[in-house]
Amino acid sequence: MIEETVLDNNIIKDLLKKKYNIKVEKIEKLNRGSANIYSLNDNTYILKEFQSKYTKEEIIKEINVINHLRKDKLSVPEYIPTIDGNYYITYKGKTIILQKYIDGYTIESNTASYEQMIESSRELGKIVKSLKSLKYKLPINDVSSWYSVETINEGIEKHKDLIKMANGEYKDKIIKDLTEKIEMMEYVKENVDLSDMDKLTILNTHGDYSILQFIYKDEKINAIIDFVSACKMPVVWEVIRSYSYIDKKAKDGKINVNNLIAYVKEFNKYVKINKYDVKYMTYLYMIQILTSTYGYKQYIKDNSKTSLLDFGFFRTNLCRHLFKNAEKIANELEKEIL
Repeated sequence: MIEETVLDNNIIKDLLKKKYNIKVEKIEKLNRGSANIYSLNDNTYILKEFQSKYTKEEIIKEINVINHLRKDKLSVPEYIPTIDGNYYITYKGKTIILQKYIDGYTIESNTASYEQMIESSRELGKIVKSLKSLKYKLPINDVSSWYSVETINEGIEKHKDLIKMANGEYKDKIIKDLTEKIEMMEYVKENVDLSDMDKLTILNTHGDYSILQFIYKDEKINAIIDFVSACKMPVVWEVIRSYSYIDKKAKDGKINVNNLIAYVKEFNKYVKINKYDVKYMTYLYMIQILTSTYGYKQYIKDNSKTSLLDFGFFRTNLCRHLFKNAEKIANELEKEIL
């Protein structure tokens, strides 16, 4: 839900003149994303008013990451500095940034061409390679909590609670899905050895990389946005997750092994992964989405949120597929990548 803005046209004009020495003659509010966003002067600039949940430190982090990537000529936004040399301003408790307008369009998940799929992997590889030299220290996303017994047990209990509250038109399917996810979590907890997960390659990365963050022009990526989640974490999680959101053949929650191999190979040209990355990427991703109730929880609370429920269904199908095929996929990747 978009927060109420603290801006109006006169305030925007005054702020831009005072802070950037830019005269604003035309303002258009855009319905895009979860922030309040304005196009200025016929798509010359974009002004973005961040939600209050984002701290100034997170936004400064994003600015540092994007400015670093721009030095390596990566396809990212260009922020405009104020007359004082800062890349953000604050007004009534909200953080505001100004950037050059990015021409292009977005596309839906799992609708990209094969060439766009490979491009996604290539750009991720370039980003991770570039961020190896980032001097700004990114936070560590300690994913060990994802696959701990405690987290799996918590996930089981959350799913049991949702089964009790299940309602709406899709009640029977929700109960079936959540029950299956509990059974899979119980099996993983007792039977899957995750003792070498700490040997995954951990590097600076986007943190939320997927087709949802791409702006296309002429069927190619014109910009990659939203680096506010940038962190240090196992890079293969970003690899397999972003693959699952972009490949047409993964639309029903089934990994196409040949396409995943091609995706990983392209990434591996820029950032080398190790045998543990190959062995565990499917398990890491599966466990992370197994324990999540996202989509189901939102729909049970509000039956109008069917698009979120569809996303929940998609991820449960991924869980089913990975549960049956995780080892097979890992073996195929090992033969082709290592």
